[in-house]
Amino acid sequence: ISTWPVADRCKGRLQGLVSTHIICPLPAYDLDHKLILPSEYESKLKGALVEVHMAFCHHRIKSAKRDIFTAILRELTILSPPAAMPSSPFKRRRL
Repeated sequence: ISTWPVADRCKGRLQGLVSTHIICPLPAYDLDHKLILPSEYESKLKGALVEVHMAFCHHRIKSAKRDIFTAILRELTILSPPAAMPSSPFKRRRL
């Protein structure tokens, strides 16, 4: 986790999660079904159309009369890469 790319504003929070959570990389794959590295998540996943495989788990705690539901991500596969961002219509070339 120490080598993962994280925004400066989030670094303190990430270190706080290390002692209380099990943090794993996303099982994210590109169009060729090659694993996407954490350093590539934002560039390859932001705006992409993806197929998600997940498992939902249910736990009933009788003593507390509670139901707990969790979702476990199994696989994330890109179906269509992010579209190119259009240039701003306000930007004009100076002649």
